[in-house]
Amino acid sequence: MVMVTKSWTIRMGVLAALLLGLEGCAGYMPYSGPRADSVKDVASNKTMAGIQLVDVNYAVSRYIKNEIERPRLDLLKDFTNPDPLTYTVGPGDTLQVYLWEAPPAMLFTSTSQSMSKPSGSMMTAIPEQMVGSDGDIMMPFAGKIPCAGKTLNEIGAEIRKRLSHMAHDPQVVVRLVNNHAQSITVVGNVARSALVPMIPGGVNVLQAIAAAGGVNRPVNKVTLQLSRAGKVLQLPLEDVIRDPAENVSLRGGDILTALYQPLHVTVMGATKQTKEVDFQASGISLAQALATVGGLDGTQADAKAVFVFRFEKPSLLPHWPKPVQLAANGQVPTVFRFDFSNPATLFAAQTFPIQNHDLIYVASAPITDLQKFLGLIIQVVYPIQGLTTAGVVP
Repeated sequence: MVMVTKSWTIRMGVLAALLLGLEGCAGYMPYSGPRADSVKDVASNKTMAGIQLVDVNYAVSRYIKNEIERPRLDLLKDFTNPDPLTYTVGPGDTLQVYLWEAPPAMLFTSTSQSMSKPSGSMMTAIPEQMVGSDGDIMMPFAGKIPCAGKTLNEIGAEIRKRLSHMAHDPQVVVRLVNNHAQSITVVGNVARSALVPMIPGGVNVLQAIAAAGGVNRPVNKVTLQLSRAGKVLQLPLEDVIRDPAENVSLRGGDILTALYQPLHVTVMGATKQTKEVDFQASGISLAQALATVGGLDGTQADAKAVFVFRFEKPSLLPHWPKPVQLAANGQVPTVFRFDFSNPATLFAAQTFPIQNHDLIYVASAPITDLQKFLGLIIQVVYPIQGLTTAGVVP
């Protein structure tokens, strides 16, 4: 009886010692990232005082989506050409003037004249002239004609006005022979970089890209950057093709760059896969990003603890959860939290826009830590039983 008591005591002592050891090591069990409670401590932990924790529902998600898109839509209005059919002449353009006079008074006589029937009027073609750096051309009997910033019809009207007292009922037509003053520069991931001249009637974004031979990368991976007078507008090419409102008319001096910029988001934690997900230039939602990696891991994930980490501009939200502290890059380190146990959050996830270099993290459920702990105990207890069977442990 004494031997049994002694053997039992030894076994219990060994097991207790092992359990105490495991209890002390419980905080060191392997896990894939911060637990939900660690992220919740953002509000009170002094070491994370500058991080904003934003709970996202559908209303917040929709607001953030609108705030991200609004600057681009405002710029789109600025870049819209209100009168794309109007072409104005500039220095370097080559013009030709055609003049008709009615008999009997003939101011212009040259071998280039031809008779126009049945009116009997005479047509004279004035030799081609390049608009000078001062913006003028010379017209016989009319002197310097200002052309810069004027349409072809306005230049013709000015010439007719000056000749009306010298020629009999003159009629004037001005033709654009060569356009050197107004052109669009197309560079980047196109078949060939090109200087696309503006023409009367206008040139839109897709026409300029076509004139450069098209893009040499997949359409859904290309972003068009339009630079004008110090402003820059970025347009996913796929959106421009789909939405005529984004196929804006260009202006002389515009620079259109086709950019191939692979966009990606990193997904980590309790998901079916941990990977870097590439997405199209037109964007991706949180729901789409999670679906790409197979969704949440039902055996490990804490559905109440899905997070998106990113740096945001201070003006994103009118009211932040706590006073804003800017990071070294002038932005606000932000954690967006989603509760997927609430069905309404699925609508928010479908709307919430993921941005380049975002980090999506899904925390493990607390029960997962318990399962790991019990697993360690089993791994220890079974070897003890084996040692007992072998007679090593009484």
